[in-house]
Amino acid sequence: MRNLLQTVEKVLDHDVPILIRGESGSGKDYLAEAIHACSARRGEPFVHVDCATIPADLFESELFGYEKGTFTDAVARRLGRLELAKGGSVYLDHIDTLTPPLQAKLLRVLQDHQFTRLGGHQNIEFSARVIVSTSSDLEAMLAAGGFRRDLFYRINVVTVVIPPLRERRDDILTLAKKFSAKRTIDDRAIAILTAHAWPGNVRELRNAIERAVLTGDGTSITPESLPFSGPEFVVAAARGRWTLDELEENYIRAVLRETRSNYSRAADILGINRKTLLEKRKKYGLD
Repeated sequence: MRNLLQTVEKVLDHDVPILIRGESGSGKDYLAEAIHACSARRGEPFVHVDCATIPADLFESELFGYEKGTFTDAVARRLGRLELAKGGSVYLDHIDTLTPPLQAKLLRVLQDHQFTRLGGHQNIEFSARVIVSTSSDLEAMLAAGGFRRDLFYRINVVTVVIPPLRERRDDILTLAKKFSAKRTIDDRAIAILTAHAWPGNVRELRNAIERAVLTGDGTSITPESLPFSGPEFVVAAARGRWTLDELEENYIRAVLRETRSNYSRAADILGINRKTLLEKRKKYGLD
């Protein structure tokens, strides 16, 4: 992460495209916003364009804008996202979802530094910093013909790759504390957090901590307030030096939470009968 940030720092004020790559939930949006906020353009607009959520037939009007009368519903001129980003930064998220025709039109803008509104004839200068992101394998898309090679070369001037959270476990506790709304995190919960694989990366961690804050006792984050069960409890037990009773109690709590207190289903998962589960519920004071 330090190397990544050092790379970003070197190109902050150079108007070259930056391609941010990383798994879903790894923090690409946050990094894009940080690049803008730390650059000389920070006083100008930051315009986020989520390419995956804009229908293909509306993308051009969203990106380039349109003139009054261009189509039936065009009752007035509308500025597009590129024009709104003038002097600032435009962030094209999920760029891999663009269709080949839209890729060609975007390439033209990046090459010529100008565009026209739909239905218009006046060339409009494009002066925004371009940041793009993807969680897809663009090289595989190139080989399959799903992504234009010339556009790839245009956006791939400076590339930064955000490593998944499982590869930077030292960040887990730091991020958890940031998201915890000043709640303390007890040692058993820390062991679980650091043992979890975090397939959803930082987004999953944030959601887990925010849920723990809402469902916890109001002062600390404990294993009971965390939303997972499974192998991480075994690893956490070793790291946190849990007793067998502590491991059993927390695992039963997690299974009951996941089954919404369906004791028959929970007993099946735990490999015990329902009567034994009810006895353990009484033993540990589970509610």
